[in-house]
Order: sequence, then C-alpha cells, then structure tokens
Amino acid sequence: MNPNRIVLAAGGTGGHIYPALSLAKILIDRGHEILILTDLRGINFDIESPLWEVRYVQAANPSRPGFFSKCNAVAKLFLGFLSARKALKTFNPDVVIGFGGYPSLAPIMAAFFEKIPVVLHEQNAVLGRANRLLARKAKAIAKSFDKTIGVGFYKRKLATTGNPVREEIIRVRSTPVPVIKLTEPICILVLGGSLGARILSDVVPHAISLLPKQLKQRIKVNQQCRLEDIERVRCSYDENNLSAEIKTFFDNVPSLLQNSHIVISRSGASTIAELAIAGRPSILIPYRFAMDNHQYENAMALSLAGAAWCIEESTLTPEILAKRLELILEDNQIHAEAAGAAHSFGIPDAAERLADLVEKLSSENPRSIFSSQDAISENDETALFQRKAVSP
Repeated sequence: MNPNRIVLAAGGTGGHIYPALSLAKILIDRGHEILILTDLRGINFDIESPLWEVRYVQAANPSRPGFFSKCNAVAKLFLGFLSARKALKTFNPDVVIGFGGYPSLAPIMAAFFEKIPVVLHEQNAVLGRANRLLARKAKAIAKSFDKTIGVGFYKRKLATTGNPVREEIIRVRSTPVPVIKLTEPICILVLGGSLGARILSDVVPHAISLLPKQLKQRIKVNQQCRLEDIERVRCSYDENNLSAEIKTFFDNVPSLLQNSHIVISRSGASTIAELAIAGRPSILIPYRFAMDNHQYENAMALSLAGAAWCIEESTLTPEILAKRLELILEDNQIHAEAAGAAHSFGIPDAAERLADLVEKLSSENPRSIFSSQDAISENDETALFQRKAVSP
C-alpha cells in the first residue's frame, strides 16, 4: 500500500493517549507518516518520539460549571481549532483519527472544515461526549465493545476493532494464568487508575484481613494508592502481618499482571482492555462519578462475559469484598473459568484492526469519493476483520 499521511487526535490522558500511541507504532511499521495532536498533558505520557511529529493544541473542558469557565473553554477551543487547522494544512493528511476527550474536538472540527475524512475511536462502552458531538460527520466509528451505548444512530458506520494496548500487555496473553495452589502465595494486584483510588485504600486492606487464616497468610499484595494514603495503608497491612508492596505508581504493571491471580481495580477503558487481553480475572469497582457512568458499563460488559465481578462503590464494604475474594480464591474452577472468559473477551489485534480500517478509508480516497452519509457496511466490516486470530 502507498504511504499515507495520518493524523491522530487524542485527549491528553492515558485512556486516550495509549491507544493512539499503539496505533501510531503499527502505522509507522506499515510505512505511513504520523502527526499526533493533543494538549499539553500528553507530555506526561512520553508521547514525543523521533518516529512521528507531535503538536500541542490549546484545549479546555467546556463541561466545567460556571459562566466564565465555559467562556474560557470556548476561547481555548477556538484557538485550538485555529492551530489545528494550520497543522492540518501543513501536514496535508489523508485521514484523521479522533480518540475522544475534549482536546480532540478542535482537531476533528478542523478536519471537517478542511473536508478531510475522519475516523472516531471509542474506548468505552458508552459513546463519549466529544465523540457524540462529532459522530454525525465521521466516516467511520471504531468501537471497543460489541455493545456500545449511544451508537444506535450510526449502525452503518460501525466497526468493532477493540481498544489497542501496549505490546508488553499483549505478551502477557501468551503466559499461563497462575494456578492457585495450597502451598504457594496468592498474588493480588490492586490498581486505582492514574491517580489511585481512596476507596480501595480504605477497603482492600481491611477486606484481606477478614479472610480465613489459612488463606490470608498466603496473600501477597501489590497495591497502587495515593501518596497521602501510603503510610496508613502500609500500617494496615503490617498490623495484620500481610505481605504488601505499596506504591503511587508501578512501572512494571505487565510483569505484575502476569504473576497475579486476581486484580482489584477501577474499570477505565484501558484497564478493561488490558485485563481481557492478559486473560486475568478481576473484581471491578467502577468510579461512580465517571462521565455518563461509563466505568460501570465497562465493568458490566466484562462481568456479563463471566470474566469479572462488578461491585459498585455504594455497596462496597470490606465484608462484601472479603466474601467475594474467598469465593474466587478457594475455588480453582471459578478462578479458571473467569480467566478463560477474560481471555476470550480480549481483542489482542485491536491496533491492527484499527490500522486496517484507517488504510481502507485512506486508500479509497474518501475525500472525493465518500459523501457525509456514506459508511462501512456490515459486510465490509466482516471482510475487513476476517484475519487469523492471534494465538493465545
């Protein structure tokens, strides 16, 4: 295929940036030129690379309360639109891919203005607000879940690609899930999202202390938590003679995931994708203030597949969590079936599927061929993704 120029527009948080970077690497390997547009928060995610160009656009959240906050957001989005349009004119892309988040609004609106075809990628089980505003004019919408709330009006535009993850996570998929044995440690990984989660610091140590003695003494915990919670969480584990490593950030999550019997976590899109691709069972505690309750919908998708257990914050107590852990960790069949369901749920070639979709649109030169109502049919999607499954 002839090389194309492709722009990736993503909000500057891990949930948006990491899928974009995974796709960028695949597209670079296929010989394409890449420009990434994001806001300044993207600097925190090692986004700079000699392999592609990065430009930063101004952005602000228009959903923040207050008249002046909204005016400031509109002004910054307009400035972002101007700088994004200038970047697009200079780079002259064949297609633009939007990964959601309010910083993607300006680049995608600029692409519409310049009549550049747009693909939207939705990481969550609910169509995000930015993507919702942009969906009508997009040529295709790539979704990560088979069932995604809010895409009903765009059925002919849909393609299920999955959510791209890091190569290190994909490698975990080929490793066997640790088997629970009576004489060996049981590893529990606790993740609270990019900033940690106070409720997990409050509940998890207490819950593990309530486990039966013969089970509790074999538990080994790796827990991420907020800086202000580290000392009290460590003390809680020490008081109960429990083995635990407590950090604000783990830079070896793929390794920890590989060795974990079960994960207790929030249910952001990237977390769900990584758990499923790695094939690890989980107990999910959705963040109750997540926009449009998308973390709950993400968690329920994995739960209904038999790969996880969802406990809402409003019902989470140490006693409930302890009972759930005991049920899973003392029954190898339950544990193994959940691991298998997670493995089946995962889409390890998500980046390749998304790259195929992008190449399909750009090779057909949709700038001149497609009208705003054109879309990908179900037959197109089937043909596009009839590829050999990645080996487990």
